[in-house]
Amino acid sequence: MDKKNNVRSSQLLSPFGVGQIVNFPKELSLMVCGLDLWDDKIKDGRTNRGKNSISEDDLRFPEPRLEKVLEVDYFVKPFEYKEKGETNNYLSIPAVRFPGWHYCTNPRCGRMRKVSLTQANKYIDCISDVCQKNKFKSKMNPVRFVAACPHGHIQDVPFKEWVHNGSVPNDGEEHEISYHTGGGSGDLGSIRIKCTCTAHKSLAGLMNIRKDGEIVFDSALARIGLEPIGYTADNKPSYEAFSQANKNNDNANGEYCKGYRPWLGLEGITNAKGCSQHLQVLIRGASNVHFSEIQSAIYLPQGSSNANEYVVKVIDEKGIGKLREYYEQEKNGTPILTIVLSEDSSVKKGLISKEELVSGVIEEISKDDSEKEELELPAELKLRLEEYEYILKGRDSENSDLKALVKTFEKYKDRYILEKYFDCVVLIEKLKETRVFKGFSRINPMNKINKRELSNKPVKWLPAVEVYGEGIFLKFNDDIVDSWLETHGAKHQNVCLRYHSALLKRRPKDDPKTINPFFVAMHTFAHLLIKKLCFDCGYGSSSLREKLYFSDDPETRMNGILIYTSSGDSEGSLGGLVRQGKAANLGPLIKNALVEAEWCSADPVCSEIGKNIGQGPDNVNGAACHNCNILPETSCEEFNMLLDRTTVIGSLEEPSLGFFS
Repeated sequence: MDKKNNVRSSQLLSPFGVGQIVNFPKELSLMVCGLDLWDDKIKDGRTNRGKNSISEDDLRFPEPRLEKVLEVDYFVKPFEYKEKGETNNYLSIPAVRFPGWHYCTNPRCGRMRKVSLTQANKYIDCISDVCQKNKFKSKMNPVRFVAACPHGHIQDVPFKEWVHNGSVPNDGEEHEISYHTGGGSGDLGSIRIKCTCTAHKSLAGLMNIRKDGEIVFDSALARIGLEPIGYTADNKPSYEAFSQANKNNDNANGEYCKGYRPWLGLEGITNAKGCSQHLQVLIRGASNVHFSEIQSAIYLPQGSSNANEYVVKVIDEKGIGKLREYYEQEKNGTPILTIVLSEDSSVKKGLISKEELVSGVIEEISKDDSEKEELELPAELKLRLEEYEYILKGRDSENSDLKALVKTFEKYKDRYILEKYFDCVVLIEKLKETRVFKGFSRINPMNKINKRELSNKPVKWLPAVEVYGEGIFLKFNDDIVDSWLETHGAKHQNVCLRYHSALLKRRPKDDPKTINPFFVAMHTFAHLLIKKLCFDCGYGSSSLREKLYFSDDPETRMNGILIYTSSGDSEGSLGGLVRQGKAANLGPLIKNALVEAEWCSADPVCSEIGKNIGQGPDNVNGAACHNCNILPETSCEEFNMLLDRTTVIGSLEEPSLGFFS
C-alpha cells in the first residue's frame, strides 16, 4: 500500500486485515502481507533513510490487559503512508499481487497470464500477438475467482487443469489459455476458457461443492480428470457416487488444496505443506473470503478520578505494578522512580514539573487498593469482567479517556418498563477502545486459524488501533433473567444446540462456548436496539457496535450490553448516542424497538424457518434475517450468529415466550 493505493489504518484490521484481498481502482488486486514483512519495511526504512528516520515509539502503544490475553509485548499501529514529518515517512503496508491469473480486456484477445506475487504495484499490459498489433496497449484485469479451503489457505483457480480436464499435456506446445465472456445471463456458463491447443470449457459448475453438514466430501475441482465408471443407455458417462462415507479425496488428477499462504510472500508458496482439503471456488470480493478476528478492550484508567491527567497517563503506560517496584527501590536509596519519570515526555515538554509528577504518582501507588482474592479465570473472561465491574462503578471525571455516569430510572420516561427489566443505565460520555487484529478465517467465521499463521517468523506484537467514542450500557435485572430462564428457557434451547453442534463439527478440539437462551435474547435485543438507534440518532449501522457481557457462573455473573460508537478521532463522536440514553429518550427508544421486532417484513417465513430448521450461518439462528435482525459484520461480536426474535418478543403462536413479553 502506497500513496496511490491507500487504506485507512482502522480498515487494516477489518475488513482488510492480514490475508485479505483489497480491490483498488484500475482493477489492481492486492493481498495484505504477514507481520514479519511489516517488520522488514521498518528495517528497510532505517537502511535506506537512516537510523533516526524511524521512530518505533511513535508506532507502538501498550494495553497491558490485552497484552496478557494475547501473549504479546506491545501493539503496533498500521503504518500511515506520509511524505512529510520528522520520522516514519514513506512507510507502507507490504502487499502482494493476488490472484495471479489476469486476462486481457480486449474481447478479440482475452489472453490469460499468471502474474508473480512480487509485482504488487505494476499495471499489467497484454503482450500477446493480437494486442501487440494494436496501436494502444490492452490492459489485463485480475480474474474474479480464487480457490480457498477451511484451513485459511488460498490459491489461484487451476484454469489450465480445468480446461484440459487434467494435467496440461506434455507435448511441447505452450498451451496458452484465454478468457472469453459471452452474452446471455452472465452466469458461469457464459464464461469460456480456451486453449491454443483447441481445448475449451465453460466455467459452469466451477463453484459446486457437496457436503454433509459442514464436511465437504466432493468438489468441482476434485472431479477434474475423473474417469467414468460406465455409460448410460444414451451413451452419456456415469461417475462414481460420492458421499460422506465415500469421499472424493484421492482422485489422482483432481485438484486439492496445496496449503498456499500467499500473504506470507514467496515463502508462503515455496514452503507450503500440502493440505489436501477440498477447494471451494469463491468470488474474490465476496465477504466469505476473509473474516477478521478482532479482540477489543475498553480502556480502564488505573489512577483515581481526581488525579492529574498526566499522572494517570504515566500509570497507564508504565503499569501500577512496575511503578510500585520502582518506588520500593527508591525507598531503599536507589532513585529509579525519579529517573524514570524525569524522562517522561510530559515532563520534557513542560506540561508538568518533575516534582509534581513524582509526588502525584507516589500518592496514587501508595493508596490501599486491596480487594477480595482474585479468581482464577480464563484470560478473556477476566478481561470482560474487569470492564463490567468498572463500568457499573462509574467514573465522573475529565482526567482520562473514560467518563461513565451511572443512572437509575426515577426520572425516566416509561420508568415502569425500564425498572422491570434493567437495574441501571450507564451513560459513557467518553471511552477509548483498543482493537487488535489477532487472526482470520475463510469460508465460515468459525474456521479460525492459528495466530502463528500471521507471520513466517515469531513476532512479539499484533496490529492494533485506538479509537474513541461514546456508548450506552444497560445492566439487566438478574432476578428477572433467572425467572424467565426457569419458566421459558427450555423452549428456546434449539438455537444453542444448533450452535454447539456446528462448532463441534468445525472445531472439535475447542471448548464449547458457555451460553444459554438468555444470551441469545440479550444478543438479539442488542441488534434490535442498534437498528432503532440508527434511525433515531442518524448513525450508519456499521458505525455502531455491540459488546456483550455475559456469564451465568454465580462468581462471575454478568448480564449487560454496551452499544457504542467509535472513531479514530481523539475527540470521539458528537454525543448523539449518549443523548438517546437520557431520561426523555431511553424508554420510548426501547419500547419502539420491541414493537418493531414483533413483525418482520419476511414473516411468517422468517419465523417459521427459524423455528423449524434455522437460518443464517450453519443454520444456527432462529427468527432473525436481514430484514429484522442482521447487522453489518463489523457491528456484531458473534458474526451474526445466535440470534432469535422469539427469545425477545415471543412467537406468533406463543407471544408470552419472549423475555420482554
